[in-house]
Amino acid sequence: MELIGGPDRKLPVPGKFVLPLIGHRRESPSAITFRFSTEGTGFTYLSNQAVRMALPGVDDPWGAARLFSLSSSPSEPGELAVTCRISDTPFKQALARLAPGQTAEVYGPMGSFLLDVERPAVFLAGGIGITPFRGMVRYAADVGVSHRHRLLYSARVPEELLFRSEFDAIARRSDRFSAQYSITRPGDSTAGWDGRVGRIDERWVRSAIAGIDRPRFYLAGLPEMVRDTVQLLTRLEVPEDDIDYEVFRGF
Repeated sequence: MELIGGPDRKLPVPGKFVLPLIGHRRESPSAITFRFSTEGTGFTYLSNQAVRMALPGVDDPWGAARLFSLSSSPSEPGELAVTCRISDTPFKQALARLAPGQTAEVYGPMGSFLLDVERPAVFLAGGIGITPFRGMVRYAADVGVSHRHRLLYSARVPEELLFRSEFDAIARRSDRFSAQYSITRPGDSTAGWDGRVGRIDERWVRSAIAGIDRPRFYLAGLPEMVRDTVQLLTRLEVPEDDIDYEVFRGF
């Protein structure tokens, strides 16, 4: 498989596609992954772009479309996937009811929140912000990226650590990747937790990047998480050009 990335990559031209649902998989008590077929459409994307998805006929005060980071990898041919929390908004409820074979209108790919395969990487994820990193980590593993990658992932409870088993399996296969987790509200969990507690902080980041030469930092999460983590990296004197981020909204 061709390894695509680095500073000179050319973004694919976005287009409008009508894609049938292949199926869905529950990732946690609150989040579901939806897989759509791209067979025969010519849809291609880079790791890890986004799409705007519309469900015509849905009456939602936020509108009948949402922007989703792709949680799939370009190394998974013939399909794309989005992973989201299922809230009580009409759009999310309609998406949750979508049956295999039913379609969604997809515009994309969009965005430039992209893995630079020529640099080491540190992924800093809060909650549902993990979704683009699933695609990046999977892509790097599939194409054999040689640089070291570190994932720090904070969620409310252990049950909401999306893709944890997949990340751990990749880490067991490759000494170039490691994943570490933290929980912010262990008291709200129905499962036990004996790991790290708290949000992403300076001490954790310093420990994770020890021995890695000038990594690129990728941040994704709710606005407050992204803001606080950018400030954290600034205090660590990380150059602004070495920080890339994507903000997630809750609707």
